[in-house]
Amino acid sequence: MSENQGQISAFPTKSFFVDMLVRDIPLEQAVLDLVDNCIDGAKRLRGEDSNDLSGLRVEIQFSKEKFSIKDNCGGFDRQTAQMYAFRFGRPKGFNSTKHSIGQFGVGMKRALFKFGHEFLVQSRTPEESWAVRVDVPEWEAEENDWVFPWSEYEGGHEISDSPGTYIEVTKLRKGTATSFGTKVFENKIIASIKSKHRQFISFGMEIFVNGNRVDAADLKFFSTATLKPVVENFVFDEDGLEPVRIRIVVGISDSIPKSAGWYVVCNGRVILDADRREETGWGVVEDNADRPSLPSFHNQYSRFRGIVYFDSDDSSRVPWNTMKTDIDEDSLVWQRTYERMIVLARHVLDFINKLDSEIEDYGREKSPLMRLIRNAPKSSVDVLKTDQAFKAPDKSSVEEAPPTIKIQYSRPIEEIEFLKSALGVDSARAVGERTFEIVLERNRG
Repeated sequence: MSENQGQISAFPTKSFFVDMLVRDIPLEQAVLDLVDNCIDGAKRLRGEDSNDLSGLRVEIQFSKEKFSIKDNCGGFDRQTAQMYAFRFGRPKGFNSTKHSIGQFGVGMKRALFKFGHEFLVQSRTPEESWAVRVDVPEWEAEENDWVFPWSEYEGGHEISDSPGTYIEVTKLRKGTATSFGTKVFENKIIASIKSKHRQFISFGMEIFVNGNRVDAADLKFFSTATLKPVVENFVFDEDGLEPVRIRIVVGISDSIPKSAGWYVVCNGRVILDADRREETGWGVVEDNADRPSLPSFHNQYSRFRGIVYFDSDDSSRVPWNTMKTDIDEDSLVWQRTYERMIVLARHVLDFINKLDSEIEDYGREKSPLMRLIRNAPKSSVDVLKTDQAFKAPDKSSVEEAPPTIKIQYSRPIEEIEFLKSALGVDSARAVGERTFEIVLERNRG
């Protein structure tokens, strides 16, 4: 082959690269990625282990015309922007924020391209300020030039004149503009932030969506002297790698089917909430009958809550996927933790089965265990940090009530109405209970 023929180019076109980058990420997740960046800024500003984010604020605005997000989380300098922030992926030697939730170096760029065809990013630290403005079609037309141009810092978008970052996207994509213009999407974003960023909101960070403040979704367990959730802490350590700290909390809470299941939290960011799939152990058939397993989920287990926390200074060590929408099942950290999740959950499900059986025997109103749960105080998962075994009441710790059985029968409506009037009651159930009492008293008499 002649040397003059040159090499075959495999360089991607920009339009193809952008299309592939944004195709599979949901619009909602792209918004959350930008909030993640704000939270990482807050961690740099206050310290990665700080539980005090009070005074820090994120404001999100979107409509059919544009999207914007701004924060007062300290901003980032020109060198970080030049060397890292606008790179696609994390280059070697990059020192990321410890305990960060922005891991893979694609979130901001992916969101910008997902939203529209023109964007402005500007940031200010106490020492300097900078801006980048990109017309995406013009940028794509320059096939061999992958740099983003500096622009003049405009200002005027600061929160209380505090250092921070402002992002604005205009010339929205058609599908994006349609979603951004609906109340349904606004409510979806509020619900997602409330769920996914609950820990940071509980630490004092304020997040607003189109002027609406987002409150934290608290996760609570019944916790008494006789009914305690299990709490287990351990560390996964591998030679030469940052350790991963793991905390599992499993117990029972209010009977709410949509809230039941597993919650998985990586570096403070909720990855799964109320998960009831095989991926978290539900309905997996084990070949080894001696190993504990979980049944398929049904509403009998609507009181089950399980929360797993993964924390590491190196965010690549926690078991999430690139979009932070699911766990990485191939992660050794996840596989080891999964085994403990099943063991601990089994104790809780056994108690729920016992409770369900007792309700069948006594009735919901007269079940001793049900009465104990109904009056039990709840504790936030945020305070359940010390190791403890699952504790459930037994028959000796609750007041026994005689078992009951439900009696059902049907009679003509006019006869029921006659007895309601004669007995002075206002329901068919009350008719049945009162007539039973009368017959019982007469025959005991």
